[in-house]
Amino acid sequence: MVGVSAVSGTGCATTPVDPEVLELQKKLYKEQLIKQATIKRGSKYYPVSIEPFALERDRLALPFTDEDRALRKQWITDQALSAREPVAVPEWTRVNIFRRIYRKPFDALTSMIKPIVGPEYSRYFRWTAPKVFWTLALSWTLWYQVKYVPKTWEYSRRGIRIEQAYKPKIHPGQPDFPNSPRLTRDFAMEDFDRRVTFRGPNLVTSGP
Repeated sequence: MVGVSAVSGTGCATTPVDPEVLELQKKLYKEQLIKQATIKRGSKYYPVSIEPFALERDRLALPFTDEDRALRKQWITDQALSAREPVAVPEWTRVNIFRRIYRKPFDALTSMIKPIVGPEYSRYFRWTAPKVFWTLALSWTLWYQVKYVPKTWEYSRRGIRIEQAYKPKIHPGQPDFPNSPRLTRDFAMEDFDRRVTFRGPNLVTSGP
């Protein structure tokens, strides 16, 4: 039980606090912090809004003059975009030479499909296409290295090889115990046992 000291006159008394109330306060405080972080978006300050009378309660409760109505009407009218907006300003989206080389194929592909799907979906495509492309390219490359050109005892610098972490185990009562074919193959041989040369008496393990 948590106690809180309350001073009344000259005496000091301890008032117990319900744990459920404390949990509720913690929950509300956490929700308030999350709400503030969402609104501030990483800044220490709240965003500044230049919209006049953004809340409906302000337009109804506060004195709303004809000048305020005209200002509000002008604001709403300004939010309507013309046919040429939004305007793409090259100087605003300028990037370095390396990013220009990287972005060129995707920009060209986006320009081709923009008349078909429209500007909104073309922006989604431009944001998604590079991520999907490089994810697939990396996945396919890794899969090719693992499946078709794994590392062997002859070529240790190519491909990727996945071996079992431990030797296989055969216990009494299992088939082929104790002479299981799985135990005859040495662990982590990297296909050395599948070689076609230097087998039997021709295998040289030391110098002459």
